[in-house]
Amino acid sequence: MLSAPSEHLGVARVPDGAKPSDCGTVAYIPARLASERVPRKNLRLLGDYPLISYVSKAALRASSIDRVYVNTESSEIAAVAKTIGVEVYWRAARLAAGPVTTDEILYDFAKAIDCRTLVVINPTAPFLKPETIDRVLSRFRNSPSDTTLFTTTVLRKHFVMGGQPCNFSFCARSPRTQDLTALEYINFIMLVVPRAKAITQYERSGYCVYVPPLAFFPMSGIECLDIDEEDDFVLAETINALNKSECAEGQSRPTTRS
Repeated sequence: MLSAPSEHLGVARVPDGAKPSDCGTVAYIPARLASERVPRKNLRLLGDYPLISYVSKAALRASSIDRVYVNTESSEIAAVAKTIGVEVYWRAARLAAGPVTTDEILYDFAKAIDCRTLVVINPTAPFLKPETIDRVLSRFRNSPSDTTLFTTTVLRKHFVMGGQPCNFSFCARSPRTQDLTALEYINFIMLVVPRAKAITQYERSGYCVYVPPLAFFPMSGIECLDIDEEDDFVLAETINALNKSECAEGQSRPTTRS
């Protein structure tokens, strides 16, 4: 039976036969039970499986990750992680409160789990592929050793900020969308950081996420879908149903011989 979370640093629940703690790259999937915009979204079924299971399986299949944890305070989420084969890191109850920042959760995990590189993977990006995870980590490993890398979503839209155009002019003809300069935003689907950097920076300054040098890995398409609102979940359900339908149709199609 899984134990209750500690009230200070979290506790790692490591299954028998797990890789040693000094491995190179460790990923954690932050997943608290409460959710303000979509209730219990990490456990909500998307198709046949809880939402959190999709990125958990993708992370396990990624060849560049040595160990995968779900970082949670919830015994319900921990039980799902156990069925998938993901390790459980028990987050202290105070770190499951709404106002807690990514910096605090990252530092807590970094202090407890020995590794060289930490990867944070958003549980609400169900279409993230293992090969994309591997490409992100390849980019990180080809960057300067103290780099923090974020995934981003790239968009070609007519953007305005504070009433002013960002990538076009109010004093010229309207450019075609495909001719616009693409802009990107940090989507937090993945964050990669050296463990030592996260610890040192947090203990020095009280934060550890946005610390230069920074690098960015642009993403596009349905892998960028991040479920924050109820409408996002409806869209994900539609995409998932279409994917299942296409797979079933492909399997039922008769094989032709030449």
